[in-house]
Amino acid sequence: MPDRAIPWRARLAAAVIASSPDWGASAASKALGAAARARLPRRLSQAMVSAYVRYFDVDLQDVDAANLGDGYDSFNAFFTRRLREGARPVAEDAAAIVAPSDGLLRSVDLVERGTRIAAKGHAYAVGELLADDAAAERYVGGHATTIYLHPRDYHRVHCPCDAEVRSVTAVPGRLLPVTAAAMQREPQLFAVNERLIHHLDTTFGAMAVVMVAAFGVGHMSCAYRPVAVHPRKIQRTTCEPPARLRKGDELGVFHLGSTVVLLTQRGVRPTARDLPAHVRMGQALFEGS
Repeated sequence: MPDRAIPWRARLAAAVIASSPDWGASAASKALGAAARARLPRRLSQAMVSAYVRYFDVDLQDVDAANLGDGYDSFNAFFTRRLREGARPVAEDAAAIVAPSDGLLRSVDLVERGTRIAAKGHAYAVGELLADDAAAERYVGGHATTIYLHPRDYHRVHCPCDAEVRSVTAVPGRLLPVTAAAMQREPQLFAVNERLIHHLDTTFGAMAVVMVAAFGVGHMSCAYRPVAVHPRKIQRTTCEPPARLRKGDELGVFHLGSTVVLLTQRGVRPTARDLPAHVRMGQALFEGS
């Protein structure tokens, strides 16, 4: 996106946060997360949620009406809301690999030899993204699919196909905003920010679902194993026995915004044609053989 097309407020915010010391942005994000998790009087919570819904134009049709009627005891409880049964149909075709989250499908990029991604708005090494150069090599010739979650979106992340989760890795990092302005300043942003990485074995080969944190993200949680919040060093957790998940089962939760990068090996075909495009969790993104 050309510099002039990015609002000056977004450029200023990205510049201020990027120039701040790591501890400053991290402390501010953790404070926002703590505030979001604080228990609130029901009427205050309802007022805050109502204002947020209006400001970000959140679609509540997929939320269970009973939950809305009862209200939420914290802002985080609303942000991480579950949806009513059937709100996200999961593509049943056994050959379909589905979107792991709602959001804006920004790009489906080829992973080149040398494991670098070079696309509009970002340029990073897959080894840096995964904090594992050896693991990155298996994705050469495959694809890196980037989905940006807007504040209005559903923020739970799900399994793109039937899989065994062999390990999950928590990687410390910065908490820069994941915006066009921020990526313009820091093209390697996805490999710089804090990440939670789910390593999957599937009938389509290895996959990695990378949850990328951002400024304002209180923390990320893992649905199938306890994982440290905001780790100080890389933490690799081996799942013994492997966690066996079905397509559409939950992998993790963003407790406030961000981005998902899905890595797939060669041999699967993207179904998306015109990008960027809005997608919903469960919608087919790839076809396997």
